[in-house]
Amino acid sequence: KPSRRRRLPHHPPPTRLLATFVLRLTSMPDLTTATDEAKAKRRMEIEAKLSDLRLQQAKETEQKAAYFGEHAGITCDGCGVAIIGYRYKCKDCSNHDVCENCYDTHLSGRVNNSLGKQVISNKVEDHRFALHKDKGFTPLVKKAPGLTEAKSARVKPNDPCSCGSNKKFKKCCGAGKAA
Repeated sequence: KPSRRRRLPHHPPPTRLLATFVLRLTSMPDLTTATDEAKAKRRMEIEAKLSDLRLQQAKETEQKAAYFGEHAGITCDGCGVAIIGYRYKCKDCSNHDVCENCYDTHLSGRVNNSLGKQVISNKVEDHRFALHKDKGFTPLVKKAPGLTEAKSARVKPNDPCSCGSNKKFKKCCGAGKAA
């Protein structure tokens, strides 16, 4: 009988295989630049959103600081304590004020009315609170310089005078002022 030899599949030598692979890679469209461009575009979108969020948080913090203080003559309808800090006034009730702690309790689903001076609804849905301040308000937080107010430029003695005389400020309009 003739011997039956199995034929092995033909495999190219490793160097030829590597050359074919490199040839195919170089002939493919440049995918790396497309993915890099997409990543850069996505990164810019995320950075823009992040900067907008930081700006919004800074504005909210500044606005909230304007409501933090002592509210003279106002007591919390929830706990009966004079309100120092944030005051929340109900938009739906005629005279319903709560402190920050009672407002947090309201957000959790309960309405406190320990004073009993007025009749208010015990349903959470009947109240819509907002930060409030009135004429008797005294702020406890000082505004940070530069956030809302621009500092006026101080005239230095050796600066040219603003009157247009071409003299130094200390020799012209500032001559009588002590430094």
